[in-house]
Amino acid sequence: MAYGDWHTHNQGCKHAVGKIEEYVKIAIEFKLKTIGVSDHFPYEFLNDIERIPYEEYAIALPEIEKYLTTSEELKEKYKQDITVRIGFEIDYFKNQESALNTHLNPIKKRLDFILGSIHILNFFNGRGAWGFDDSRFRKEYEYYGVDAVYLFYYQSIQKMVNSDKFDFDIISHFDLPKKFNDIPTDKEKVYEEMMRTLEQIKKKGVAMEINTGGLRKDCKEQYPSVQIIKEMFFLDIPVLLGSDAHRPEEIAWKFDKMIEILKRIGYSELAHYHNRKRTFIEI
Repeated sequence: MAYGDWHTHNQGCKHAVGKIEEYVKIAIEFKLKTIGVSDHFPYEFLNDIERIPYEEYAIALPEIEKYLTTSEELKEKYKQDITVRIGFEIDYFKNQESALNTHLNPIKKRLDFILGSIHILNFFNGRGAWGFDDSRFRKEYEYYGVDAVYLFYYQSIQKMVNSDKFDFDIISHFDLPKKFNDIPTDKEKVYEEMMRTLEQIKKKGVAMEINTGGLRKDCKEQYPSVQIIKEMFFLDIPVLLGSDAHRPEEIAWKFDKMIEILKRIGYSELAHYHNRKRTFIEI
């Protein structure tokens, strides 16, 4: 495989297994050109997350330096076999960018890429922040309704995209609310909101991840759907591949299948990042 896997986790985030080096070794075995190390950035400095078991979601602030140092050592150790790119998956929280940047800015120059994500929703006058992709919060779907979750999720991505203080390169798992196979009732309304979101992503100029992790979930479909990828191609939004691996054996999950789909839609290249700068490789 001449391409890379840009979305991987490890035991540092507390909900994945395996050391970073195990993921690198599997990527070499699979003959990947690049592996992106992209664990979850810490949460504990954020406000209004009392309901969130964030200790199980990400590394902690004191662990950032070890994460970076380990990744940098592996980058050097395996440079003859694979390109290791170092990043973070960072959640967007409205009006909390300054708190994030206090911890992110000092280490940003050591990163090759940043995945911008939303896993937590906090409805205005709602019941508090909750993880919509966490099965322990399934009752929240019943409380708010599936359509409201989708709409608020896409509106939250729009806020992330339009924030001049939230710095990122790639949007992760774009239609994540479908993880548990929740289908909108008002599909047209949700689709219109999704399209507004894509148009703003195009204007921002960031890339989109094709995340094969969804193929391992209840929805049995990559994030985003083929229909959405077709709209992305029409808008000329760059893409790359991510497995969202939480086990070493999940590296490059179904990538061959995704390459076929992308080529069929019309994509001929994938984005690549180094020192936060984007280039492209042919597929």
